[in-house]
Amino acid sequence: MTKAGVIPEKWHLTKMKDCLREIKDKSYPPHPGVPYVGLEHLDSGAMDVNGCGDSSLVQSNCSSFKTGNILYGKLRPYLDKAIISPFDGICSTEIVVMDAKDNSTNQFLIYHIHSDDFVGHNVSHAFGTKMPRTSFDIIGEYLLPLPSLPEQHRIATILSTVDAAIAATDEVIAKTEELKRGLVQDLLAKGIDEDGRIRSEETHAFWEIQGMRVPVEWDVAQLRDVISEKLQSGYSGYETDENSGIRALTLTAVTENRIDISNTKYIKADPEKVKDLFIRRDDIFIERSNTVELVGLAALYEGDEPFAIYPDLLVRARANREMILPKILLESILHPKSRTYFRRSAKGTSGSMKKIDQKIIGNLYLPLPPLPEQHRIAAVLSAVDRDLAAERDHRTRLRTLKKGLMQDLLTGRKRVPLNGTGGTAGPGSQSVTACAPPPEDRP
Repeated sequence: MTKAGVIPEKWHLTKMKDCLREIKDKSYPPHPGVPYVGLEHLDSGAMDVNGCGDSSLVQSNCSSFKTGNILYGKLRPYLDKAIISPFDGICSTEIVVMDAKDNSTNQFLIYHIHSDDFVGHNVSHAFGTKMPRTSFDIIGEYLLPLPSLPEQHRIATILSTVDAAIAATDEVIAKTEELKRGLVQDLLAKGIDEDGRIRSEETHAFWEIQGMRVPVEWDVAQLRDVISEKLQSGYSGYETDENSGIRALTLTAVTENRIDISNTKYIKADPEKVKDLFIRRDDIFIERSNTVELVGLAALYEGDEPFAIYPDLLVRARANREMILPKILLESILHPKSRTYFRRSAKGTSGSMKKIDQKIIGNLYLPLPPLPEQHRIAAVLSAVDRDLAAERDHRTRLRTLKKGLMQDLLTGRKRVPLNGTGGTAGPGSQSVTACAPPPEDRP
């Protein structure tokens, strides 16, 4: 029996150490001119390396690996860092190098390694409190149902097809985000004229004001002068249950320039004291404490229901619609120049966490186009945002599909066809005739 139930006939319940072997080859400085992979080059849950370093700059002992080896981050195993290497190289000793034995393939085992059960196994057996680690000995004790090599190949092919679709969607999202960054730079510096074209300094007059070069039709104002009420921090209380608490956003609700309403919890709070902190449509929330790179990030709430309050580490800004549209205010706060201002103004003794206060936020200078032009700018940026939202939703559906397929295929709950026919299913097992991603259904 596995957590998924009875395994199919001809599958074998085995330990990971009977499928994988640890590669213990070492490299000592000065290292050869090969790529270096550290934990920073492995993203959580990702199947591919995100880059590599220069091995000539590494002064510590390393592990060596070959193309096709599995690289698994043993530090903080809850981060779920594992890839199949696309090249030869060396890596941090915080990375376990492994390779499949004759009864298995790395392409199949990597999906078990990314499964919730495997992550949970390593987390529960990790040693060390501040810096928990796992080891190959712990990894090796993990139990998994092992199909034949042909079925392993077929399962890996199906799951890799979904991964390819996810990667393609990631690329579309990255290109669209790059397009938007360019548009924001142009639209909040040059704007759109009455003919719907981005202004050029060759045909339109510009002027310098408060360190900004903008069209002469524009003004520049500080954030505190374009909001309808004072900036307001939220409230943070002790977490409690739904029956005795008030629903509140978490700091992680500020994501991808929008409010993720799924990131909430219930806290103890006096309803009378927090009644003015319930979020409303078009509220903008700014992170006043975070890492240097993230402090000052902001998001716009576009829902209708005031279902939750917000925490103390978020600052609320409400646009004065007679002066600035909420969308324009948000994009101005997120502009690279504003991000630089917040990073330079942030304070704090912690090396990682920095803070900005309401005065710093209020002093931010913003470009202020006439309202009709703001509407034109907002329409363009909102159209790009809709495209981004559609792609992100598509990626979420693909990830959900992959998760479901992993749960079914890795346990044998559903089987894959071999040579045009389904494999012999065990008790409670079903044959899968098609497990490819669904047709493109983006809006």
